[in-house]
Amino acid sequence: MDELKFEQDLVRALLRDQHPDLADLELRDVSGGWDNQQWRLGEELAVRLPRTERAPALLHTEQTWLPGLAELLPLPTPTPVRIGKPSRLFEHTWTVARWVEGEPADREPIRRLDAAEVLAGFLRTLHHRAPAGAPASASRGIPLAGLQVDGWFDVIADHADAEAARDVWETALAAPAWPGPRLGCPARPEPDRHRTERPARPARGQADLGTGGLRHA
Repeated sequence: MDELKFEQDLVRALLRDQHPDLADLELRDVSGGWDNQQWRLGEELAVRLPRTERAPALLHTEQTWLPGLAELLPLPTPTPVRIGKPSRLFEHTWTVARWVEGEPADREPIRRLDAAEVLAGFLRTLHHRAPAGAPASASRGIPLAGLQVDGWFDVIADHADAEAARDVWETALAAPAWPGPRLGCPARPEPDRHRTERPARPARGQADLGTGGLRHA
């Protein structure tokens, strides 16, 4: 499944076929996104269609685990509210999710002094004991010795701090493996995967996006 781009007509047809009560809501393109293409549906919802080879599995993880997890989180999340089934129109699962209003955190200034504490609380809540059957990550939350890093240091070989970076890495490799139970961890808590509230409302903090990569390690 190569990276694809879908049109609104397909989304509208999918809604009419499986969720006709939502099919007449306004549909607007949303920029950004890598594994999933997204449209805003009405004022409170979004439609997400997988467009890369790995995306259907990530979307399934989101559909399975995010609804229960969202009840525990201190910030709004794009929780799935409807699930689209594979059909003659589209061969993969897809999602109608809650729309999280705001701007990507790498574009909108944070105005609340407690924003860092709010985000920390969000990540701390994610870092809970993994429930039975939770998906495991092959590359995150594992002992660093298990990672393939060939060539990483070649990229910074000419940098003044290259040796210092290597020393830090070697120290990290020597750290003992986590002896406790498997814990939840976000895939990549980057600024563009979180939203801040727009200036019309005080920018309280971030709402996590890109949750298909949620894993337990």
